[in-house]
Amino acid sequence: MTYPRIAAAIVLAGLAALAPAYASETKKDAPELAGFVRTGQLESCLSTTRLDSTKILNGDQILFRMKGGDTYLNEPDGCPGLSKFSALSYEVHANQICNTTIVTLIEPAGTGASVRGSCGLSKFEKLEKKSASAE
Repeated sequence: MTYPRIAAAIVLAGLAALAPAYASETKKDAPELAGFVRTGQLESCLSTTRLDSTKILNGDQILFRMKGGDTYLNEPDGCPGLSKFSALSYEVHANQICNTTIVTLIEPAGTGASVRGSCGLSKFEKLEKKSASAE
């Protein structure tokens, strides 16, 4: 009777030990962010009329570049299927994309596109370009 409990405790301890290493691997910043500094300034919404481009960096991060040079990072929590090879589709309300916006992940294919899933965005963190002296 004690053997199953001991075995379960050992397995749980092993998983707990691996959790920090796994978390750091999955939440690693994309190389494209090396030229930026996180400001900690969060925005709930961005104006789509100012939106210049959107780029999925990896499975955890999406970069939003605005007309005029502002750049924002979005890190949706739990967004399976997010990949730099996917495209985003979303509905716009009042010319804004917000942390309440649900995005659909679309994977382009040879003869058509397939939906990979959907997830909600998080708040947008403003990024500042690193100065040449800081690099």
